[in-house]
Amino acid sequence: MRALIYRGPGDLAVGDVPDPETPRGWVRLRVRRVGICGTDKSFYRGTYLPRKIPIVPGHEIAGIVDQVGEGVEDLKLERVTTEINVACGECWFCRHGMRTHCPNREALGISLDGGMAEYVLTPTENLHDVEGLTDLQATFVEPLAAVIEMTLMAQPEGENFLVLGAGTIGLLAAQLLSKLGKVIVSARNDSPKAEIVEKLGLEFVPVNELRSARRDTPEGQGFDYVVEATGSMEGLKLAMENVRPRGTIAAKSTHGLPVGLDYTSLVVKEIKLVGSRCGPFNEAIDLLKSGEIVVDELVTSTFPLEEAGEAFDVSMGRDQVKVHLIL
Repeated sequence: MRALIYRGPGDLAVGDVPDPETPRGWVRLRVRRVGICGTDKSFYRGTYLPRKIPIVPGHEIAGIVDQVGEGVEDLKLERVTTEINVACGECWFCRHGMRTHCPNREALGISLDGGMAEYVLTPTENLHDVEGLTDLQATFVEPLAAVIEMTLMAQPEGENFLVLGAGTIGLLAAQLLSKLGKVIVSARNDSPKAEIVEKLGLEFVPVNELRSARRDTPEGQGFDYVVEATGSMEGLKLAMENVRPRGTIAAKSTHGLPVGLDYTSLVVKEIKLVGSRCGPFNEAIDLLKSGEIVVDELVTSTFPLEEAGEAFDVSMGRDQVKVHLIL
């Protein structure tokens, strides 16, 4: 099969690899579409590395069940997406409902070969039916689930919300929070993504105008809930400056870079700083099916697998939200 092989920072190549053999209890998917996410881009930059090298990256997957392993019977699913974590099911974390923190877990595109290939393997328990969604929409189930998890781990309070970053996670988070109160999306002053923010019916405020926007919050002290989704080292500092006392910062960046923390302000302002990652797929699928969350506008470029190297280069552009590979 044809696959994109990651061998290290900046080192990607499409080549032929053996078709994967389907283990017992697993299925093989014929990949139709896959997204390049922030973690994939961090791999490419070299700021955050996968646990296995070389590896086939990619975990935002839409595919079709192509082959089933031994022991898989009466599988009625056809068009699917897959969760990325493969847990042991036996450890303390798995037994207490925290499979995504299983110390024995593997993850598609991080320690197991992922979806930037013609075929990908996954356990049947990780499959989710996406009939009723387009392939494009199906690739957003995983990142939207991660945003839903954010609201479960760091429950939104108040009515003034700030989302820092206008990438995929930021724009999904802003749409979700807009059902609860006033949302401002902020990015760099000359961000080309401002137009996409406004197309989604959201308010865009450049970073250099945030001080003025804070004046509209109670006593001008900041926002109740701040999502840090900048993907940059500076994002947490900006979030700390703009969250109100006893407010919440929901941390969503996985750039792998060292970040300074104004610990004294964290204590004095009594700020909640909460990280989150993988979340509930079923809820994400429901939101996409209902049209409450729209994603078509977030795909800014598409490439065939054979042009994956160019796709990664393009994905680094400031004008890009989500870049997809189509197989």
